[in-house]
Amino acid sequence: MKLYAIRHSLTQLNEEKKIQGRIDLPLSKYGVTHAHEIFSKLDISVDIMFASPLIRAHQTAMIAAKYLKYEKPITLIQHFIERDFSSLDLLPVTESKPVVRGEKSLEGYENDQHLLIRVKKGLSKIKQYLNDSTGLIVCHAHVLKALLILAGEKDISFADTIIMHDDLIEFELKEDVFTFKSMKKVKSDQ
Repeated sequence: MKLYAIRHSLTQLNEEKKIQGRIDLPLSKYGVTHAHEIFSKLDISVDIMFASPLIRAHQTAMIAAKYLKYEKPITLIQHFIERDFSSLDLLPVTESKPVVRGEKSLEGYENDQHLLIRVKKGLSKIKQYLNDSTGLIVCHAHVLKALLILAGEKDISFADTIIMHDDLIEFELKEDVFTFKSMKKVKSDQ
């Protein structure tokens, strides 16, 4: 089974380089344009699509579905919601680094272990849908980092690994073995 994963397109807070965590914002005008540019260039075929329930991921998945000629419902997976950043929401991304690196603690912040367990549950949930199919997950940066770690990638850091809105990640799922295959940038014109 092949599984692709991509980060949602941009919101206003993404453009401002601010943390939004679970703040449920739609795509910005630029984010909508960017999603159309990315998915119009994406040459993959999928049998099933999954998305985080946050509007920015679901909206991106709906744009993707148009270009991928996917006409079935998009399955929303609660386990793929973005990390709970607690009171870091709305702050510049750079201000989150000490907490994300574990140098400081913050009440209400979802730690790495909890995030990994949650994403692993989401991965188990989508296995029942995949069978021998090819799937696409549209979710969030920290969920994608968790997927990479769960796939055995050792050099992934929640604080320092950067996953952009046009990075397409390919995984393979064979029985209970989840592996990373590749990551490529889907070039936009801008």
